[in-house]
Amino acid sequence: MLKTICYKSRVNPNLRLLDFEALFNKTQLNNNSQNITGVLIKKDNEFFQILEGDSETLDTLYELIKKDYRHSKIKLHLNKPIKQLNFKSFDVGYSVINDIKTLYSLQFYIKTLQDNNIENSDFFFQFIESLLEPNS
Repeated sequence: MLKTICYKSRVNPNLRLLDFEALFNKTQLNNNSQNITGVLIKKDNEFFQILEGDSETLDTLYELIKKDYRHSKIKLHLNKPIKQLNFKSFDVGYSVINDIKTLYSLQFYIKTLQDNNIENSDFFFQFIESLLEPNS
């Protein structure tokens, strides 16, 4: 069974640029090897992540995420079954958003999902819209 998990968290203020690069690379490698798709966004001092994949695999991963020192104040926004992987075709299956142009491309991608009535697309679109606002 497939599911999606979406959460937001506070970035550990002691992390350096190299720490972020290592996190993004490790996340991409691990998730690709486990057929997990999604997107990881860092904006200012917050992470926002959408994950999709096998239910048991995601539950295990989320337990590890909750214990990760690189962030705190994790708030789960979505944890529910899905019928298909919606982010599989978004930029090589798993993407790290690290500039505004890519964030806009994600917004466009989610708008396309929304236009096709794909489940959870309204929620994702609203969340991405909030990330584009200053001081969100």
